[in-house]
Amino acid sequence: MIINAPIWRNADLIRIIPITRADLNQAMSRNDFRPEYTSRPGKARWYSWKDVVAVAAAQELRKLGLGPSVAFRLVQEHLSPFLRGRIREPDDCAGVLWLIRPSKDHLTIETPCEFLRHTEGEDLRIAPNENACIIVNVGQIAGRVFNDLQATETAKVIRREFQTSTVAA
Repeated sequence: MIINAPIWRNADLIRIIPITRADLNQAMSRNDFRPEYTSRPGKARWYSWKDVVAVAAAQELRKLGLGPSVAFRLVQEHLSPFLRGRIREPDDCAGVLWLIRPSKDHLTIETPCEFLRHTEGEDLRIAPNENACIIVNVGQIAGRVFNDLQATETAKVIRREFQTSTVAA
């Protein structure tokens, strides 16, 4: 079987991010997170690198104190569509920041979000009349996650399959 886009298993996500299998399954069973590829009943679930970046970003939001449902819903409603619609390769994430702008007193799924490309030497300014925002460094997360994915056993098997299929062709 030749795979056009590398995909990874549950075990790869759990090891790389880290996230527990129970937390990952709970996010999907509650429809807070939907991976790019739908698994068939009785078959293993596979994830694209964009899914892995999304789950890692949700875990970063959880470290800030957001509950799992809110973190994964924000990712599902804002980050996943951005990654799937505007990002083709992991390098395309370089310098991308996700700004989550809560209202004056709370954070909801409808909270306005913005994605911008930022360079290290550039100042990131927030206007004095704006509320504080949560900044998620998507570029940094994507770089770390993709490098870790490349080192997994799944990636080694995929590389062997690609090498075998290109030699045979």
